Amino acid sequence: MQFNTLDVYHQLTYINSNRRSRRLAYLTQADGASFILKLTLLTLLLSTACSRTPTLPLPSRDVTSTVLPPTTPQLSDTPDAMPPSTSIETQAIVFTDEPRECNDQAGTVLSEEINVSISNQSLPFRIYLPPCYAEDIDQDYPILYLLHGIQANDSQWVDLGISDLSDNLITSGRVEPFIIIMPWQKTGLDIENALVEELVPHIDEAYRSRSQPFWRAIGGLSQGGGSALRIGLKHPDVFGVIGLHSPATFYDTVYISLWIRGISKEDMPRIWIDIGKEDSLRDATLALIALLDELEVPYTSLLPEGDHSPAYWSAHLEEYLLWYTLQW
Repeated sequence: MQFNTLDVYHQLTYINSNRRSRRLAYLTQADGASFILKLTLLTLLLSTACSRTPTLPLPSRDVTSTVLPPTTPQLSDTPDAMPPSTSIETQAIVFTDEPRECNDQAGTVLSEEINVSISNQSLPFRIYLPPCYAEDIDQDYPILYLLHGIQANDSQWVDLGISDLSDNLITSGRVEPFIIIMPWQKTGLDIENALVEELVPHIDEAYRSRSQPFWRAIGGLSQGGGSALRIGLKHPDVFGVIGLHSPATFYDTVYISLWIRGISKEDMPRIWIDIGKEDSLRDATLALIALLDELEVPYTSLLPEGDHSPAYWSAHLEEYLLWYTLQW
């Protein structure tokens, strides 16, 4: 146990005063001249002893000034003086990682590309990231893959206005935020293998996507619609939603039937088909619808007025997005 200066002063004072008391009590038992002589000698001895006792300075601070309310924790110069319920750890400041408020009204469209190792070719693509993607770091998003038509490239869907429309639907609360991937089907590129084996894994690693088929859709217009049909039916473990917009389905019904029969009822993707009444591909699309009916495959179809043109696709773009995001 350690003592401060005040403790030592009180200790010596206590010892000296008690020694005096015990010595005087002993002497009072003597009598006569012996008592007077011994008393005189004791007085001289005590005077000499007291003159040699060093004077200890009193503390310069007022002891009462250090008394604090019991609810205020206070660190002391000595560990023994620390209140039992107080520790250094309880004095630490705790920082909380609060989400950053975001009021963004517009998403972001980026142009990127990857190298397809199977064919050693580049695969360019556009990616739409929804508003507040950078701020909502704990949120994962559904993914919509959209394929363009013949003689177009990865900018076709953006040119149709899909990014602005997505912004409006998301910020108005009509749909949940989602990501759109728009790859470029370059001539000579096996888009099926490039997309399934290379692009999808890259997106799932580089972006906050939801990787289950339920949260991943593929769609396309014209030639892109035919590719979406093939890729979606052959890979139900990757895509749970298939959208066909004025599709160019140049596959024999035997192949389509084979792909469909290879999918269990529980794993069958949701399917959408739309085509304008004046579209040159209308008859082939109606034959596909008849095949789905024959195989008892559920689907949603839309056969409005219109032809095979950007004006038609742009006019129905909102219907497409509302359907894609329905289960999300």
